[in-house]
Amino acid sequence: MQRRYSVLGAGLAVLVSWTAAPAQSPKDLAQTAQYVGAFQNPDGGFSAGVGGKSSLGATSSAIRCLKYTGGSIADVLKCIAFVESCYDKESGGFSQNPGGKTDVATTASGLMAIAELRLDPKAYLKSVEFLSANAKSFEEVRIAVAGLEAIKASSPDFPRWTEQVNMGRNADGTWGEGPTKAKDTGGKAAALLRMGVKPDHQEAILSALRDAQRGDGGWSADGVKSDLATSYRIMRCIYMLKGRPDLERLRGWIAKHRQSDGGYSSSIGGAADSGGTYFCSIMLYWSRLLEGEPAIVETIGFVPLFDGQSLDGWEGDTGLWAAKEGKIVGTSPGLKHNDFLATKASYGDFILKLTFRIKGDESANTGVQFRSVRVPGHEMSGYQADVGQGYWGCLYDESRRNKILVQASPKAVESIRKGDWNTYMIRAMGDKITLTLNGVTSVSYTEPDASIARDGKIALQIHAGNALTVEFKDILIQPLPIPKADNSATHGFHLRTVKTPSGERTYGLYLPKGYDVNKSYPVVLFLHGSGERGSDGITSSQVGLGAAIAQRPDDFPAIAIFPQAQKGWQADSDDAKAALAALDDVVSTYKVDKDRIALTGISMGGYGTWEIAAAHPDRFSAIAAVCGRGRPETIGTLKALPTWVVCGDEDGLQAVQNSRTMAKGLREAGGNVRLTEYRSVGHNSWDRAYNDLALLDWLLTQSRRGRTPKGE
Repeated sequence: MQRRYSVLGAGLAVLVSWTAAPAQSPKDLAQTAQYVGAFQNPDGGFSAGVGGKSSLGATSSAIRCLKYTGGSIADVLKCIAFVESCYDKESGGFSQNPGGKTDVATTASGLMAIAELRLDPKAYLKSVEFLSANAKSFEEVRIAVAGLEAIKASSPDFPRWTEQVNMGRNADGTWGEGPTKAKDTGGKAAALLRMGVKPDHQEAILSALRDAQRGDGGWSADGVKSDLATSYRIMRCIYMLKGRPDLERLRGWIAKHRQSDGGYSSSIGGAADSGGTYFCSIMLYWSRLLEGEPAIVETIGFVPLFDGQSLDGWEGDTGLWAAKEGKIVGTSPGLKHNDFLATKASYGDFILKLTFRIKGDESANTGVQFRSVRVPGHEMSGYQADVGQGYWGCLYDESRRNKILVQASPKAVESIRKGDWNTYMIRAMGDKITLTLNGVTSVSYTEPDASIARDGKIALQIHAGNALTVEFKDILIQPLPIPKADNSATHGFHLRTVKTPSGERTYGLYLPKGYDVNKSYPVVLFLHGSGERGSDGITSSQVGLGAAIAQRPDDFPAIAIFPQAQKGWQADSDDAKAALAALDDVVSTYKVDKDRIALTGISMGGYGTWEIAAAHPDRFSAIAAVCGRGRPETIGTLKALPTWVVCGDEDGLQAVQNSRTMAKGLREAGGNVRLTEYRSVGHNSWDRAYNDLALLDWLLTQSRRGRTPKGE
């Protein structure tokens, strides 16, 4: 079962081809992340190219670039060690390599790396003194304040530096003249902003920067040829001032730097390099945020409902709906009736997310239907995540009860960006529906009517009324399994019950394709998070491992067990005992390879993984703790167990630090441990983890054979 896949490879496997477009698609971002990730060396640092020597500058740039493209650092503990080794505790400066010469620019790069790796900035406050003593020229001041901004530190030299930056300022509030005016203005205004100083004449500054954008979309330092370094400096200032240049032209120019390996060249026509990739990735990141798009569209664990090129899989009036430049576009000349573009397939329980915008009339209305059916004429009947003046973020019941079921939360309404891109996440699980608008919970609803359908089509709406254009993109769905109390000897998700000291418990069971009573199968015991607590036996299978198996069953030739906690997974709790009882039930009922029984869990279940494994280390062949905290005092017991630790680097700081502490402690104790941190990922690191074929293979192939468990 050895497969040569990474989590990024797994994500790419579920994506379809996209039409070449100036903006980065999720597939493009993943490819760029792979390109940059390959620069990490065995010493933990990154080089400017594969096989080169590690340097702090290249490492700082690489880990920031990975953040903006949603990649990961292959060995984050070694990366941290490399960055720390470049710090001179006596002077407070950083050098490019351990023991090297310190300087202002490298020290600023070191502080940026410290911030990106979420290390304690208080341990590096001496760097503030170093920068204060050594930053003299404007370029040194400019990079020094960038480093200080990264660790959220100030300097007593800010007033002096502010005066220095303002020297020679033009009457209209800009800096410089001639071809260098935009570069000078962008760099100096950004330096002030980073020191917390709001420059006056901001409109004049933005006007000068926008006017200097060249026909090709970039900016020039010499008035002759656009270059990435100048464009990057100017775009940073525009972004900080919340302005907006011609982003379409900028993206078109950046696209000309992209190479087939996912990297970007510093000059059009050249080979990809780390500098060009850094500049382009960050400018595209700013471009997305300025228009209201998500910083990163997470595709791993989801299936695209739209291929970016055609309306395959959809049905509707192609005179009103079309696929254009990676978007589904609905155009109404002013209809007297609603119109819908619907999926041909129906969906039951799922998580759906998409990005959308209304162009033109701000009073226009659209929406996203789900669990819906066509009705005679042009209508659909079912739930709608509503969009439009007075309806933003609401849950509406279209052509059925014809009313708003739940009003949107005020915070969700405040998040709306009219005329720009917005995002919806729709979670439908059994009778519970949750709408999230721009990352803010808008609606939490429990359907009281058991007769209301719990499956149906997904559709996009053009509302009757004035002429309008609506656009939808990045339409992704995660279909969820629904275990049933049926024949639990066949492939699929089933419900079983087991007697425990605390009473009868229902749990979920998955049997792999081609289950054969004459073969022995590895087993994975999965522990869910706090949001799935209950007693239905279903929801524990619908998050994390269960969702990944449902999407890609061919990649999971094993038995999975999904117990459900009512309170928590403490090792001596009734819930933990019920989980082990479910495991015993499966071992006694099915053909199980007793040497290959793995334990894994997410969040609260990640904590349970550490605790139950520490209490019963002889029962498991391996553990994978995903975004769950462990206790360092259990490391001595756990060190004999192969362990994989997973978290998102934007999870809570204590969670990130705990994952590192557990992994580092196990490594130092001689344990077989791996740590994966996903860049730009928050608490939900489980979709990536369980769609990583490398992690799944590792879980299923670890064996107790060769180990000598206690008592045997």
